[in-house]
Amino acid sequence: MPGDGLRLRYHEWRPCAVSASPLTIHHSPPIVLLHGITESGLAWRAVAEDLADRRRVIAIDARGHGESGWSVDEAYAPDAHFADLVNALAALGIERCVLAGFSMGGAVATICAAARPDLVERLAIVDAYPAPELSPGSLRVAAWLAAACDSAGWLPAGFDPAIARRLRDDLAAGAARRLDLWPLWEALQVPVLVVRGALSDVLTAAAAAEMVRRQPHARLLTLPGVGHQIPSQRPLELGRALASASLPPSSCSQYQGKGAILSEAIQTASG
Repeated sequence: MPGDGLRLRYHEWRPCAVSASPLTIHHSPPIVLLHGITESGLAWRAVAEDLADRRRVIAIDARGHGESGWSVDEAYAPDAHFADLVNALAALGIERCVLAGFSMGGAVATICAAARPDLVERLAIVDAYPAPELSPGSLRVAAWLAAACDSAGWLPAGFDPAIARRLRDDLAAGAARRLDLWPLWEALQVPVLVVRGALSDVLTAAAAAEMVRRQPHARLLTLPGVGHQIPSQRPLELGRALASASLPPSSCSQYQGKGAILSEAIQTASG
């Protein structure tokens, strides 16, 4: 939102004192987690607790979601989320991170890693894709949101109904397409882990194979027995996958404030 400020909420998990030396923590870039549509950063909670043995872990509520502010001019395109992310990282003092995005967050993470590779050491894309055409699962989610925006009580608390109304209008006009991220995907120069649920109809097997084919730095991990909602339904497997891709080995299983997190608000200037 040019000229306006947007309040974001973030949630932070920190390593316990015995999990790693201060030197290790200091030199390990934090993990930043981006959630899917209608969710909040707390959707990552179980994954974050599993990861926070040696790394600082941060999950951000996207604009129009959770406890973050709503855009007064309904600016919810991926570039607006990207601008929020860059400003949030600066506000948090994060110069470089391991960036993981689920579903909607995967598009934002892809844009950030391609446009600002100085900020991203490694990238994880969880059941998301760069193609502009909506997959069968994405169409199903869009149709549900389009119906929910006209039904009282269907939308989650903190979710701006303007997002659902836009989807409803786009579907009605036959214009439901996403930003084409293939050029940015192909331009990525950082290591990428693509995580897919074997039963997912959002990131199909064919789309995942095409992503790996068109990005030489990417590798694919398919988790059996799960569909799209990997962070909530397979948090331990996802946490291990992200750890193996980006974290040093650790034996610490106790986290500072496990079961309780630090939540702070930050003020960002929208771009």
